[in-house]
Amino acid sequence: MTEETRMPGIGRLLAAQIVYQARLLAGGRAIIIGVGLPVLLLIASQGRHTDTAADTAAAAGYATFGLTLTAWNTYGVRLVAARESGVLKRWRATPLPRWCYFLGRILATVVVAAIAGAATVAAAALLFHTRVTVSGALAALVVFILGACAWAATATALTAVIPTIEAAAPTCMAVYFPVIVISGVFGSISEPSWLTTIAEYLPAQPLIHALTTALGHTAGQPWLPTRDVLVLAAWAVAGLALAITTFRWEPHRPAQRRGVRPQRVPDRGIA
Repeated sequence: MTEETRMPGIGRLLAAQIVYQARLLAGGRAIIIGVGLPVLLLIASQGRHTDTAADTAAAAGYATFGLTLTAWNTYGVRLVAARESGVLKRWRATPLPRWCYFLGRILATVVVAAIAGAATVAAAALLFHTRVTVSGALAALVVFILGACAWAATATALTAVIPTIEAAAPTCMAVYFPVIVISGVFGSISEPSWLTTIAEYLPAQPLIHALTTALGHTAGQPWLPTRDVLVLAAWAVAGLALAITTFRWEPHRPAQRRGVRPQRVPDRGIA
C-alpha cells in the first residue's frame, strides 16, 4: 500500500467520527430541545423553591432532563432513521472499522448530551445564583459522562426492536416519560413505596441524586454516592453488551406474503 492510499490511524479515525457525529447531532432541533426546554422549565419552576437545597435539586433534575432527551430520544430516533434509510448499511461497507463508527457515534452523543446538561446547570448558576464549586463542577462532569453513556448504550439496544422510522419516536417516548416521571425529574414522588423502590434502580433517579450530590459538594464530603455510580455503570455496561449482541446494521424488511401461484392451463388450441 502506498503512502498516498494508507488509511489514517485509528485515533484519527475515531476523533474524526466523533466530530462528524457531534456536528450532526448538535444541529437543528436537537440542541434547541435539549438545552432550551430544560432551561425554560427551570425558569418556570423557580417560584416554587425557597432554599438552596431545593434550587440545587431542581437544577439537577432539569439538567438530567436535557441530558436524557439528547442521549435517549434524539440519539435513538436518529440511529433508527440512519439504519432504515440505509446509511448504516453504507457505512458498514466502508473501510472504517465497525466498532469505530459505533463508538464514535456513542461518544459524540455523550459530548452533546453532557453539554446540554451543563447548559442547564450554567443557567441555574447565572440566573438564580445556584452555587457551584470547582470540585462540584468536576464531579458533575463525571456524572454527565457516565449518565449519558448509560442512556445512549441502552437506547442503542432498544433500536433493535424498533422496526420503522415512524415507530422510533413513539417507542422511545413511551419508555422515556414513565421513567423520568417516577424518577422525580419534575418533582419527587414518594407514593407508592414500591414505585419509588423501582425508580432507584432505573438510570434516571440515580443520575439526579448523583448530580445533586455533585453540585452540592463541600469539603470533607464524598464527591459522588457510590451506589448511584454503580447503578449508572451497570446500565451502561448492560446496555452496551445487549447492543453488541442485538444491533442491526441492515434495515428491517417487512415480510412479503406470497400470493397463490396460478396453475398453468395447457394450451390445447381451438377446437
